[in-house]
Amino acid sequence: MKKILKSKALRFIITGLWCLMIFMFSANSADTSSKQSGRIVRTVIEIFIPDYDSLSDQRQEQISDTVSFVVRKSAHFAEYLVLGALVFWCLYKTEDKRLRTSLAAVLASIYSVTDEVHQLFSDGRSCELRDVLIDSCGGILGALGALLILIIWEKKKVLCKPE
Repeated sequence: MKKILKSKALRFIITGLWCLMIFMFSANSADTSSKQSGRIVRTVIEIFIPDYDSLSDQRQEQISDTVSFVVRKSAHFAEYLVLGALVFWCLYKTEDKRLRTSLAAVLASIYSVTDEVHQLFSDGRSCELRDVLIDSCGGILGALGALLILIIWEKKKVLCKPE
C-alpha cells in the first residue's frame, strides 16, 4: 500500500515540478530568455551551417533569426508535450481513455493560457496567441502519446499473461 501511495504522490510531485519549471522560464526577462535560447541557437548553427561565419552579415542575421524562432517555438512545444503526458499520467483514476486524454490536453492548454498571461508581468515579455496554440498542440500530442504508450502497455500485458 505504501508503494502505491508513493507512486500516486510521485506523479503529482513530478507534474508540479514541471509546471514550476515552466513558470520559472516564463518569469525570466526577455533578455535572460534570449540569452538562454541564444546558446542553443549558436550550437544549432555551428552544427548545421559550418560556413556561417563566411556568410554576409545580412544572411547571418536572417539565419540566426530563423533558427532562433524555430528553437524558441520548439521549446514551447516540447515543454507542453511533456506536460500533456504528465497530466495524463496523473489522471490514472480516469478509466475512460478518451476522457483522460481530453482532460490532459485541456488542462495543459489551460496552463498554457495562464503561462502566457504570466509573461505579461515579466520584463520585455508578451502574451502571444501563437504560443498558446503551439503549447496546446504540444499538450495534445503529449496526451495522445501517453495514450498510445498506455494502449501498447495494456496489449503487451494481455499478450504476455500466462494461461
